[in-house]
Amino acid sequence: MNFSILKKIEPALFGLTALVGLYALYVVFMVVPNERVMGPVQRIFYFHVGGAMATYCAVGLVFFAALLHFATRNKFWDVLGASASEVALVFCSVVMATGMIWGHAAWNTWFRWEPRLVSFLILLLILLGINLLRVFGEKEKVPNHAAAFAILAAINVPLVIWSIDILPQSAQLHPKVVQDQGLKDPSFVEGMLLGMTAMVLLQLCLVWVRTKIEFLKRLKDEGV
Repeated sequence: MNFSILKKIEPALFGLTALVGLYALYVVFMVVPNERVMGPVQRIFYFHVGGAMATYCAVGLVFFAALLHFATRNKFWDVLGASASEVALVFCSVVMATGMIWGHAAWNTWFRWEPRLVSFLILLLILLGINLLRVFGEKEKVPNHAAAFAILAAINVPLVIWSIDILPQSAQLHPKVVQDQGLKDPSFVEGMLLGMTAMVLLQLCLVWVRTKIEFLKRLKDEGV
């Protein structure tokens, strides 16, 4: 795989990520006011939602790499899938952790067996399984098995997104903040959009760096 084209945009990607990330932090902690009911703890919302978007994007890359792996059997797509699955697991864990912190502070419970939380936990376990498979699985079979699980993870993403509509809002812990237009102050919307953009860009940077490391590692293992 020739990385020369991607290397040309690497400084711009990293620089843009740093600028957006710093500006997002400024807006979230210095501009956005405290939420009337939840107070300062509501600020975790911007990292929670942004982490979720980054997770979905990373799972999308894993799914894309899995399809191309089955179609071409090119080793690069397995490298991309391995790298993106690690990053997806990291962001998925961030979302789960921030959600539990937010839930405990706002509603005095860490977790509840409701559709969105359960479906997201399943996504976390699938991603964990993919990464454990790559460590402990049979080397020759790992690419195919990991790609199959990657497709399963991608199928689960729409379930996570629309699972909140399975039960009425009164029966769920997870709020419909955006759907119910709960972001009244314009700075709330700005903070959410900046948080999402920053986390997605960070996800792309991490996937890019991890892919290069994995690619070079495999070249070394093969003695190239």
